[in-house]
This record gives sequence, structure tokens and C-alpha cells, in this order.
Amino acid sequence: MSVMKNWIRILPAILLAILLVSACTVQNKNPNAEEDTILDAYWTLMSLEGQEVQRPQSTMTAFIRFEEGKSRVHGYTGCNRFNGTYTYGDESLAISELSTTRMACPDMEMENKFMAILRRVDRYEVSGDVLTLFSGGKAVATFMSGTERSIDNRVGGSGTLDLDSVRTE
Repeated sequence: MSVMKNWIRILPAILLAILLVSACTVQNKNPNAEEDTILDAYWTLMSLEGQEVQRPQSTMTAFIRFEEGKSRVHGYTGCNRFNGTYTYGDESLAISELSTTRMACPDMEMENKFMAILRRVDRYEVSGDVLTLFSGGKAVATFMSGTERSIDNRVGGSGTLDLDSVRTE
């Protein structure tokens, strides 16, 4: 019976020790991991090859969005909508199978440049709310993060992007 009395006295101390050890466990959670993702943000185009992008009047701001879990990318060039696929790793990024709508626009030069740059991207960096895309070690495009609401002057006034109407180039 004395063995049982000893266990009854020792058991609370053992449970307390287990509780203290489990409370002191270090968790390897990176607080910046959520901030450094390219996924599911609306990245507003700021510059192409070092040149600030001027948005034509009466158009929506050019943007790109990488959908998480779907490997799909879509966006708007300032004139046409586009979509495609992407693969990415720690800092590597490849955008492929791009297709666009085919609306005629007053300034197709910026759109053509934007689409050509997207096709040759091989790396990315996120610093705060700025996304920089690289090709061959050179920064080729910069974006600022936002939300769908931060993309102004909706295409056609509808407020939605109909990606079903996108055709292959």
C-alpha cells in the first residue's frame, strides 16, 4: 500500500513537469512566411524594365494574380485580360501557356512588352508589398500588392473579369 501512496504523491509532480515541458516547446513558425508569398494577391503593375507604367485614361490598372492551389495565373494588361499557368519554388518562377483577349487598344506597345516579359520570367523576389520579377538576373517588372478593390476603373464597368472570353494568342 505504501507504493500506492508514493505514486499518488508523485503523480501530480509528474503531470506538472509534463505541462511545463510542453509549454516551453519552441515552435518553428516563420512570421514573415505569409507576407512573402506571391499567391492570391492582386499585384498592380508599377514598372516594366525600369520604366514607370502609365495607365491610359478610362482603363483598369494592369495587374497579375497567382491563384493558390491551382497553378493558374490571370490578370489584365491595361487593355486585354490574360491567363495562363505558373510554376514556382523558393524564388524561381515560370509563367507559361499565356493567352489573352484580343481587343484593339490605342497603345499596344506596353501590352506586348508586358506579355513578352511574363513569358521570360525565371525568378521573383517579394520585399514587403513589392513583387519584382526577374529574367536572366535582371529586374524586368515590379508590382505592388493590393486587393481586388484596389484595382480601379473596372473593365467594361462590370467589375468582373470574364476569363472565359480569353483566347489563345
